[in-house]
Amino acid sequence: MRITGKKVLVVGLGRSGMAAARLCLKKGAFTRATDILAERNSDIDELAAAGVGLSLGGHKQEDFNWAEIVVLSPGVDMRLPEIRQARANGALVVGEMSLAYDDSSWPDIMITGSNGKTTVSTLISLILEAAGRKVFAGGNLGTPLSVALLDELAPDWAVLEVSSFQTDSADNFKPRIGIVLNITPDHMDRYSSFNAYGDSKFKILAGQKNDDLAILCADDEQVRSRASLAPALILYYGKNEPESRYAAWLHDDCIVVRLPGRETVSLDIAGCQMRGDFNRLNLLAAAAACLYAKVSPEVIREVIIKFKGLPHRLEKVGEVNGITYYDDSKGTNIGAVQAALRALGRPSIVLLGGRDKNGDFRSLLPDLRSSANLAVCFGEAGPLIYSRLRADFPCRLAADMAAAVKAAHEAARENYAVLLSPGCASFDAYSGYARRGEHFTSLVKELENK
Repeated sequence: MRITGKKVLVVGLGRSGMAAARLCLKKGAFTRATDILAERNSDIDELAAAGVGLSLGGHKQEDFNWAEIVVLSPGVDMRLPEIRQARANGALVVGEMSLAYDDSSWPDIMITGSNGKTTVSTLISLILEAAGRKVFAGGNLGTPLSVALLDELAPDWAVLEVSSFQTDSADNFKPRIGIVLNITPDHMDRYSSFNAYGDSKFKILAGQKNDDLAILCADDEQVRSRASLAPALILYYGKNEPESRYAAWLHDDCIVVRLPGRETVSLDIAGCQMRGDFNRLNLLAAAAACLYAKVSPEVIREVIIKFKGLPHRLEKVGEVNGITYYDDSKGTNIGAVQAALRALGRPSIVLLGGRDKNGDFRSLLPDLRSSANLAVCFGEAGPLIYSRLRADFPCRLAADMAAAVKAAHEAARENYAVLLSPGCASFDAYSGYARRGEHFTSLVKELENK
């Protein structure tokens, strides 16, 4: 993407937007940046000193009218009227990752899906690094891709976690290995339909060549139904052996992978610390990608055995009077809550709430009935969730996290699990899911210390 001498407007000055603005300056673009927040900091002052024009405290249509190229941070809604007008004026609208991708020449692995992206991205990066490869790991929840260009890195592999918001603002992705983990309803407040959301995930594969690899979950109906959208060689993976020429599956405590032109590999992962079928599927996807990248089975197995998972993803954080507490604060959609409930396999009380993303909480009822005893609904979306579930499942309403933990503790019995898997965004009361999980953990520690 040629931007030298072009008028570029960067929208959103979070981590990605800051990196994009610096990259635009480096590439010789006339650069402006806008953010709805008014606060300045040293980084923003540095941008201004370097020559970036700033519009803080709200977007101005004249900035969008001025721009030939509009670069979006991942969280910016493409439906904003200013962005629509810019596109109508003939401006090119792209995301930060798309801006940087054209100048990245390294082999890349892209991972997307409603749930599990960060776990799989992290695991692949750890395996490649253990094999002695130089890795840039970034994207959706990590370091922006623009940073790799600014720092003039030369990795052997780029491992990129990609959200649907990033695919929406790109049409140039063509990963050497593309992975679609699962598609369950999420961000329904941003999409016209579930189909539109699902189709956005497959945009990471659209630019692949027929000798690239697409790794698709055979157990996910929404993923498999879109396989025709992938022009590359397809490897299916699933709990049981998929009916596919190239495949990865589980056999007892082994991961089995059958790749083109290779002997079938079987990895014994007995002793793996990751619990739940959804995590075993994540391991399959990561192992298949790394075997295709010519990492030895021994290295892959060693990393998998040592990997404990990531914080706030079905993480055991305490035990009080025989009641075990799990932090799954990253469970911000219905599919994640379902996976967590199924993985626990014990009587549980689940904490649901936060900022609603138009999730269908009634679709949780089968899993609640089979795996849970009580739902405690809290936060901004608490009354809404309570109203949707109360007629068909035992529920309590709590004002906030502290009240929800207290209610769950009082209702729980020995051998119960108390699970924070909220099915909602955290922004009603927290800066992110990590802060929410940390607050939950601190409340559990208070119970332990009483």
